Amino acid sequence: MLSINKVYQGDSLQLIHEIDDNSIDLIICDGPYGVTTNEWDKITDIQTYNLNLIKLFSRVLKPGGALYLFGKDDCIDFIDYRPYLQLNRKIIWYQPSRLAQGRMNYTNNYDLIAYFTKGKAKTFNLDAIRVPQLVELEHRLRCEKVPSVLNGQYGKTKFNDEGKNPGDVWGDIKQLTYKSKELISRELLNTIQKPEKLIERMIKASSNEGDLVLDPFSGVGTTFAVCKRLKRNFIGFEINPDYIQITNERIRKIEMEQDYSLFQ
Repeated sequence: MLSINKVYQGDSLQLIHEIDDNSIDLIICDGPYGVTTNEWDKITDIQTYNLNLIKLFSRVLKPGGALYLFGKDDCIDFIDYRPYLQLNRKIIWYQPSRLAQGRMNYTNNYDLIAYFTKGKAKTFNLDAIRVPQLVELEHRLRCEKVPSVLNGQYGKTKFNDEGKNPGDVWGDIKQLTYKSKELISRELLNTIQKPEKLIERMIKASSNEGDLVLDPFSGVGTTFAVCKRLKRNFIGFEINPDYIQITNERIRKIEMEQDYSLFQ
């Protein structure tokens, strides 16, 4: 088993064989999409590629462990993932701010995040990821008087003062822009670096403090920055040594902030 809280340089498809069976609680996989001209994104058949990833992830995930797999709308079409993992939901990360550049077709305004588990999910912390209710009070009260809610099988769907389930369309978390304070560099925009809030929602929902999170395409370490703040352990793979250096610097900065706060 590899040491935890460390990013390893190399090919993730090779390094993952060094992880023990049934040892990972959560995987955040923001790997190739197969849609750009970047060298790391040149995948001939993204469905076959992702099926291979799913096979590899199935071995290392604990029973009930979760996988969030990023991609475009067809990233898991035409493959049979069912022998390996259970697909629970296709989450739409909606980005209305993207430029509408389509001239002969509708512009794609979302990324897909496929939420898998190894069997039934062992962790789903809904209370940690609730979002504000946007339903008008009068409409909400009318809905709660429906018999199936009032006395039936949907009784638990009543209004919660802490907020609601974020659902499977996430339009409340915006993509990074050139003005985003957390953006490491402009070359990472819309390709490598995802917003911390996006990763935070998945980590809060599908892991607990002390759990082990794997990011096999760790980029500049956003997953690990979030893990550090939320007291999760992590293992990462990244082929670019410059990105690993950036990741380590981000982690050291967070550790210094945490140490400083202890003396306040």
